[in-house]
Parts: sequence; C-alpha cells; structure tokens
Amino acid sequence: MGFAGFEPCVGCGRGIPVDRFVDGKAACPWCGTVQDEGGGQVVEASSGISGARHAKVTERVEGAERVFVTRQGSWFGWIWLVFTIVHCGFMFYGLAHGTVRINRQLVTHPSVWHFLGLAAFYWLFFAVGFAFTLSRYTIRLADAQATVRYRLFPFVGWTWRLAVGESIRVSLAYRGARENGSAVNAVVLSSEGKEISFGSFLAKDVKQHLASAIDGFYNGETDGKADFIPGPPA
Repeated sequence: MGFAGFEPCVGCGRGIPVDRFVDGKAACPWCGTVQDEGGGQVVEASSGISGARHAKVTERVEGAERVFVTRQGSWFGWIWLVFTIVHCGFMFYGLAHGTVRINRQLVTHPSVWHFLGLAAFYWLFFAVGFAFTLSRYTIRLADAQATVRYRLFPFVGWTWRLAVGESIRVSLAYRGARENGSAVNAVVLSSEGKEISFGSFLAKDVKQHLASAIDGFYNGETDGKADFIPGPPA
C-alpha cells in the first residue's frame, strides 16, 4: 500500500506519483521500471517471454507469475450491443406511452412488473453483447499451474486450472466452436493427460500471440511460434 498520491515501484520500492500513470501505466522516475496501477511490472519486448508485444494483450510480472490480459472486443459484439441498446430504448419508451403489446395485448397502463419483465427479456441480449465486447481473459502462468480466468462481469465468469507436469504442450486446435458456420480454433494447453482450452472467439492474431507466449514461458523461446494444430475443414 503506497502513500496518498504515490504508488510503490515494484523495482526499487520508491514512490511513483499517481499523476505519472497514463492509460494505467507509468515508468518509475528513479529506476525506469514500467508497471501498471495494480502493482504488476509490465513486460517489455526485450524480456524474452513472448518476443514482440501485441497491442491487444497486456503482459506483466507478478512475483513468480507471468500474467497476460486481453479483452474479447469485436466489431460484431459492438454492433450487437449498440443495436440492443437502441432497440431496448425504443421498447421502454413505447411501453411507457402505451404502444407496446405484451402477450398480444396492448399495455396502456404499465406497472413496474411490465418494465421488470421487459428488462429480464433484454438481459440475455445484453449478456451476449458484453461477452463479445467487454469480457476479458486473464492468463496466469506459474511453474506448477496455469490458470485462465474468463470474466463476463467482475466476479461473474469461469476459471480453468491446469497442473503443469514435466512438460506442457501448447497448440491452436479445434474444440467445437464455430463462427459464421466455420470452425475456429481455441488455445489449448495439455499436460499429464489433462487439458484446458479457451479463447475460441478471440482474434486469430491474439490467439497466436498468447499461444506463443505461453509456449515460450514453459518450453523456452524457439522460433516464436507455438505448435499450431489446424482445425477440421469448414
């Protein structure tokens, strides 16, 4: 915990003024260590973890762990979300003015239950929009365990854990997901006969970057590419 107006540097321990943080990151004026507001060191391209950085992936060091964070964000998701907001707004406006039919009956005097029912109906559509825009993956790599957390909202989502044995295999492989009728690959981690997979709907270049970074962490840097397994024909 730092003093008011300062955050402790993860490199030298001295205080970094909070006004130096831009886009959640700042360089220590004393030792030059780059870190984020959460106290994690931001991994630079020269760290040897995953080669070149990716604009959509945040990388940092937290103790003995390497952490990668990326958001799901997609144009499809934003279009879906904007359309849902507009459509929902018109429906609520119409309900308030008695021009919306519910169960084929015109509701001229809506009660609070009508509005709650309409909100519950649209909640599913909003959830889909958030899943493809604001949701995020956090991948934590430690020597003994790899942890992947997917969060649709804070504290709402799923977590996958894989115990890492003597070896771990990282690949891009088909795990049942399809997009616009075509098969898409997920990032797959397997060790000691068990596996976890994630990120089927992330952008292809983001998946490749994450697979290479994870492979580099556990198996060392080779040619910067993970062992990609092609999916089945579309």
